[in-house]
Amino acid sequence: MYFPSKKDVFHTITIWGVVLFIVFIYAFGGEPTGFQLISYRDPLGYVLGGLTIGVLVWIWFHTGYKVENQELLIHSGPLRKRINIMNITKIKTTKSLMSSPALSLEKLEIFYGDYKSTFISPQDEQRFVHALLEKNPQIEIIRH
Repeated sequence: MYFPSKKDVFHTITIWGVVLFIVFIYAFGGEPTGFQLISYRDPLGYVLGGLTIGVLVWIWFHTGYKVENQELLIHSGPLRKRINIMNITKIKTTKSLMSSPALSLEKLEIFYGDYKSTFISPQDEQRFVHALLEKNPQIEIIRH
């Protein structure tokens, strides 16, 4: 079962702001002045700008979580993570600026294994938690 990431205003402005900034620099920017290691008008500058836009758009459209067999699969653009559901000990709701495979400040912190945790933000938290509890009813749920 697939759960897309919740998307909030902060992450929307951040990701799309950077994408639009890069596009406007290339579309309307003048000739760069001063010392620059790589000019954005240089072919390498086009490649780096295009890669940056590509990764940000990939993260925006492909951040989500899949409960499959006995694993929680976490996808955020090019990043992948697998967590055995039987190793999950607790899930806690939180608001955090912590960098994570989540596109919202309202997150779930998943505790698993020996002192490991990760933050995610499924759009439908109740259905997501229910899907995990079906696989591992021993998971402790902490709501704030």
